[in-house]
Amino acid sequence: MSENRKKSAALLKRLEPELVAQTIDLVYAQNPDMEARYGPEGKEKCRQDTHFHFSYLIEAVGSGSSALFNDYVMWAQQVLETRNLPAKDLHAHLAALKDVVTQNLPIEHYVRVANHLNSGLQVLEDKHGLATQTENVLTEVAEQYLALLLKGKRNQAIDLVMQEVERGVPVKEIYLSVFQPVQHQIGRLWQKNKISVAQEHFCTAATQWAMSQLYPHVFGTERNGLKLVSTCAAGDLHELGVRMVSDFFEMEGWDTYYLGSNVPVHSLLSALRDQKPDLLLLSATMTYHVPAVEAAIQAVRAAEDLKDLKIMVGGYPFNTAEELWQQVGADGYSKDAQEALELAKELVAK
Repeated sequence: MSENRKKSAALLKRLEPELVAQTIDLVYAQNPDMEARYGPEGKEKCRQDTHFHFSYLIEAVGSGSSALFNDYVMWAQQVLETRNLPAKDLHAHLAALKDVVTQNLPIEHYVRVANHLNSGLQVLEDKHGLATQTENVLTEVAEQYLALLLKGKRNQAIDLVMQEVERGVPVKEIYLSVFQPVQHQIGRLWQKNKISVAQEHFCTAATQWAMSQLYPHVFGTERNGLKLVSTCAAGDLHELGVRMVSDFFEMEGWDTYYLGSNVPVHSLLSALRDQKPDLLLLSATMTYHVPAVEAAIQAVRAAEDLKDLKIMVGGYPFNTAEELWQQVGADGYSKDAQEALELAKELVAK
């Protein structure tokens, strides 16, 4: 990230509490009907939403990527629509936020921040920007697996997967054609308010259990002499995606040292020194986890004994803004497990 972008992002972060309060006051003053429509609880929810807006805006400004904020705006609008909340409310909210930024930021910072807000407002005004995301087509097995999970039938779902493996379907194919698309579908169902948080957590936990049942197949591959350390960014509790990628490496003969979620930087550095891997894989699930990924990379690069370690990143923000991996200082990024394997071979060969 350039120093100017960092300064603007840091200023936004420092002023966030004051700017949030001003934004709420202004949006309610400009839209007096909100008080009657949403009541006191609605105002508190508005405060939470404003903090979310700022979290994504700060990271977009710091990275210089309008795509990150635009994607968040589209996501937020779809969530609101499924809850029967009008698009004009989010538009009014972001417009008020922009007015507050205008009043509080020096001109050089305001221009940089306003560019992202203008882009997000344009997304809301553009019909194409509000189009429903295309659904992935699930295979028949994936459809059955998802249906069983949504009915709470975890054991039957796992039995279905085990039957496929027993009849010769490769475990990698189960990961790519069942687990991965089903998890994406579950996320979309929650986003559209069609399943609860509890259901989403249940389905994710069930898939983690199903993966563990396949480990005899995962860990039986001949070793190739390479080692991977993988983890989520500090503060990121969404570990399933990076765990799937780690399992892919294991199936290719890598020795993997999976640290799980929310690992502090000092613990990560200690693990790297103990394990001496050929590659480090860092994952970020949400845009506001990206700074933690960057901080981890900077810490690794600053350590004399680790500075030459190859680092790969992955996760939703990096798929959304495809140059973001370079800005955080990584050696590369991958969109999925198969691509991660192919890139890893190139990186460790250098």
